[in-house]
Amino acid sequence: MLLSCTWLSELLGRPLDVSPPFRADDPFSAVNIAARLTNLGLEVEGIEYFELPKIIVGRVDEVTPHPDASKLNIVQLFDGARTIQVVCGASNLPPVGGKVAFAPVGAVLPDGLELSERELRGVVSNGMICSETELRIGSDGEGILVLPREWEPGALLQDLVPGIRDAVIEISVTPNRPDALGHLGVARDLALALGCELTLPAVPVPVPDTAKAMPELVTLEAGDRCPRYLGYALEDCSVGASPLWLRVRLHRVGLRARNNVVDVTNLVLFETGQPMHAFDRQRLDGERVVVRTATAGEPITTLDGIKLELSDDDLVIADAKAPQALAGVMGGEGSMVGEGTTRLLLEVAFFEPRAIRRSARRYALRTDSSHRFERQVDFAGQLELAAARAVSLLHQISGARCVAYCDAQAKLPVPAPITLDPDHVGRLLGMDIAADEIARILQGLGVTLDQSNAQAWRCEPPSFRPDLGRNVDLIEEVMRHHGLDELPARHSSSPEELMVLPEDPVRRLADALTDGLRANDLHEHVSLAFTAEDQAMLFASEAEPPRSPDDFQPTQLVRPVNPMRLQQGCMRPHLLPGLLDAVAYNLGRHTRALGLFEVGRVYLWPLTSDQAAEPTGPTAEIDRCLPTEPYRAAAIRAQRASGSAPAGELARAVTRDLSAALARVGLHAQLRAPAQPRTWLHPGVQVGLWIGDRQVGVAGELHPDLLAARDLSEHELGYGELWLEALPPLPTVQFADVARFPGTTRDLSLDLDQRISSAAVLAALTSAAADSGSSTDDPPRLANADEPRRPIELIEDYRGAGVEAGRHALLLRLNYRAGQRSVTDAEVQALHDKVVAGALEQLTRVDPAARVR
Repeated sequence: MLLSCTWLSELLGRPLDVSPPFRADDPFSAVNIAARLTNLGLEVEGIEYFELPKIIVGRVDEVTPHPDASKLNIVQLFDGARTIQVVCGASNLPPVGGKVAFAPVGAVLPDGLELSERELRGVVSNGMICSETELRIGSDGEGILVLPREWEPGALLQDLVPGIRDAVIEISVTPNRPDALGHLGVARDLALALGCELTLPAVPVPVPDTAKAMPELVTLEAGDRCPRYLGYALEDCSVGASPLWLRVRLHRVGLRARNNVVDVTNLVLFETGQPMHAFDRQRLDGERVVVRTATAGEPITTLDGIKLELSDDDLVIADAKAPQALAGVMGGEGSMVGEGTTRLLLEVAFFEPRAIRRSARRYALRTDSSHRFERQVDFAGQLELAAARAVSLLHQISGARCVAYCDAQAKLPVPAPITLDPDHVGRLLGMDIAADEIARILQGLGVTLDQSNAQAWRCEPPSFRPDLGRNVDLIEEVMRHHGLDELPARHSSSPEELMVLPEDPVRRLADALTDGLRANDLHEHVSLAFTAEDQAMLFASEAEPPRSPDDFQPTQLVRPVNPMRLQQGCMRPHLLPGLLDAVAYNLGRHTRALGLFEVGRVYLWPLTSDQAAEPTGPTAEIDRCLPTEPYRAAAIRAQRASGSAPAGELARAVTRDLSAALARVGLHAQLRAPAQPRTWLHPGVQVGLWIGDRQVGVAGELHPDLLAARDLSEHELGYGELWLEALPPLPTVQFADVARFPGTTRDLSLDLDQRISSAAVLAALTSAAADSGSSTDDPPRLANADEPRRPIELIEDYRGAGVEAGRHALLLRLNYRAGQRSVTDAEVQALHDKVVAGALEQLTRVDPAARVR
């Protein structure tokens, strides 16, 4: 939620310092207010400052057409001291004597543009007549900002309009604090923390005595869904643009100004946290409303033009014939307030939160109103204050008169009193807090106290704080305002011996792989455990049973009954969708190469009970009912496709990342063809990672169709993953002596059919070397002192000029050495010839034309 410091200052009854730099010792500076809010549990996510130090009021003295541009005018503008010539192309220039917002030469606009003298089609322009959008005080960019004629030329605009100079604080409000979804609730917290007197919003023109009670204005048929509904009939309304101060105030909190009626309801919403809605009463059949549940299939068109077919679980505000609003969520198009509206019916209501939440989720409509109704608004004093405030403002701004009202009520909630022992506060918090301090804090928050029993206070929480239901809730409030920084540092010990839980070896392995992938200059990504079902189905397999750990069938998807978002209706069976979302987000904002990794769980139902490991431990009964949660480690690299880059470059890079991460934990993978090709990888650019005879992962280049579906066709993406449950136990670290004698190498170039992979050649050479062993003591053998796991190095896999089509040339380097002596060139050459001959004997069974180049 966005908070305007100017708005807060009015509710705190004293100004706040909103212009940096700030004094560190000033508790009423915007930066210290932000720090105080975080300490109170209203976490600050950001703060932004606004001011227009050189924008002034200008008076139009003369307007003449531009001699060389039909859409431009030359304006002689009086700035309070002298007349200035300005060229302007706006179509809504006021007549002579009108006032406009003027930025003189030297002024800097909010977008950073510094104005200077400019020549437009041969005419000099000394400054700029500005619009709302150019000044960032509104959303109307169709024309210039026309000001009231009575304003004095030369006056600073920010001195005339509150909110132009402001600091806007963005806070994160937890679901248990609906009172903090309005400036009034936040100001109440700040007033108590800063020692100020809370100033309630002014209501200079309350509901007049001439307004009569009209019970027939509201018919309450669903009292269990709407325990209280205040309806006000207003007449003589003149719908038009809101005054500038109101438009600026709404813009500062992220709202677009519509018209004076809608803007008043939005202003009161962000001021008190109470949503409300205005109907055009003339467009209501019977000029009244009925609060009822919808009939199944009943149609309604919302304010934004969306056509819905309602459920019988929805609460609607209807006229005598049809629904006119989806209660607590959004109004209907049929009774929308427009330019010709003169009679209003103002709704200020209290709806049952759970029903509003269901309706908002059912139709994926998240509005400012539903956000507050879902968390429960006030049904008593603050609701009445909001209603009176709205009626008063509508009278001031639009001329609307309240002629009738109706307060329809059913069974309202009754906050249960809470018993609090003040001594228990100190025992629970671990610090001594005086009873007077506890009483001061609770009363400042609106809690009514009966302290007749010193050990059992009777506390009645205010109706605008539905989160206060237990004594620990009150103690938490005391802790928030007394301050966690007052908590003394004390050593605590337990007389009982604490049980040390055994370390989870899979978690330890996951942490080690995380360190290894991070060491390869990859950025760690943590995605949600939920994904869209259509994205998950891209990785499903029809194989039965699944042939590898990453295989799953559609029936194994875990679909929560109540997902966080309808668009993400299942738990992720694969890490790639989340990583692809992150890649698309980043590449949409910059062109740099990107490398990400994630180590986390995926979620699948076992196909049969036999496939699930028998759970153990105190939660075994529950674990039997839960899906499996295997760990995965995945890496992805992305860059813009380039014709100069080698094919499969990123696939090889990702393969190196995974291999290096495994090597860091003592596991060494071999690269071979995967046991089965992955349909989501490029069919010609994928490889399996093997340890012994077990495949533990896969890597390759993402399939072009998958990239096209994500609008990433102009990029190359390499992806790989490891299946932690397939990894063998980590080996015990063993040390070996550093080689003291030199080795030697032989390079080998082979001409082979492309069907023979480099992995097959390495296997053939290794096998031939094992069969060529000598019976002498300490014979030469394939060995590499620098990289013991790579006695044979693949230098190049070449396809191109000089090599027949369908074949490739492999260049390899074979390392030879003995254990405790130097080798001779003759004995190494003899061994090398045997190894090459033995390998060719195996390879010619597949490719008779295989030869040494």
